[in-house]
Amino acid sequence: QDPARIQARLDQLVGLRDQAAARLAELKRGPRPELINEARANLEAAAVLRENAQANLGRTREVYERGLSSADRLDRAETDYRQAVAQEKAAAESLERLLNGTTVEELRQAEAAVDAAEAQVEAAEIDLARTQVIAPGEGVVDKVLFQLGERPPPGTTIAVLLSADRTFARVYVPEHLRARLQPGTEIDVHIDGIDRVFDGRVRWISADASFTPYFALTEHDRSRLSYLAEIDVPDAADLPSGIPLQADFPGR
Repeated sequence: QDPARIQARLDQLVGLRDQAAARLAELKRGPRPELINEARANLEAAAVLRENAQANLGRTREVYERGLSSADRLDRAETDYRQAVAQEKAAAESLERLLNGTTVEELRQAEAAVDAAEAQVEAAEIDLARTQVIAPGEGVVDKVLFQLGERPPPGTTIAVLLSADRTFARVYVPEHLRARLQPGTEIDVHIDGIDRVFDGRVRWISADASFTPYFALTEHDRSRLSYLAEIDVPDAADLPSGIPLQADFPGR
C-alpha cells in the first residue's frame, strides 16, 4: 500500500475523530447562553413573520371574496402563511431543546460516535505502521541488502546497522593466551594510521575453538587454535567499521 495515501486517510480520520470529540464535549457542557439568546431571537422573528403572513392572508381572502383578486394570489398567501407557521414551530422546538439540555440518549450516541472514530484512527495507524520498518535502535546504516521495489522474503535481513553506542573489535585470541583472559580484562588496542592507544575491555570470549574441533587435535595442533573474542572500544565510535587493528593481550 502507498504510505502517502494511508497517511492522508489517517489525517482525515483524525479530523473526524476530533469533530466527534468536540461535539461530545459540547453536549456535556450544555448550551451556551448566547445560543439560547439566539434561539429566542429566532423565535421572535419567526412569530413576526407568521403574524405578517396571517394578516396578509386575511386581506387577500377578503379581496378574493369580493372578486377583486385571483385564486393564484390567494394560494400564494396561504402557502406563505403555512411556511411561516412551520418556521415558528421549528424555532420554538429548537429553543425548547436548548432549555431542556442534552438527553442521556444524545450523550450515548455522541460517545459511541467518538469510540467508532477512535477505532478507525487506530486501524489506520496500524496500516501505516505496516508500511514502515523501524530500526531496533539508533545507529548508522552500513549496508542495504534490497533495492526499492523489491520484496524481501519474510524474516530476511534487509539492512545492516552499526550501533554507535556499542563499538567493539572482533579478534582471535591465540590458544596459549585464552586462559589469561576473561570478560572485563583490559586490553590495549592499536589502530593502523592513528598514533594513539585505545582502551579496550574484553566483553565476550567464545567457548569453542575456531577452525578445528578441539577433541580431534593433538597437543601440537592445539597451539595453533584461536578463540573468537569481542573487545569493547568506546573511544573508537567515530572510526569507520572494518579497519585493521592490533590488540595487545596481557602476558603476550
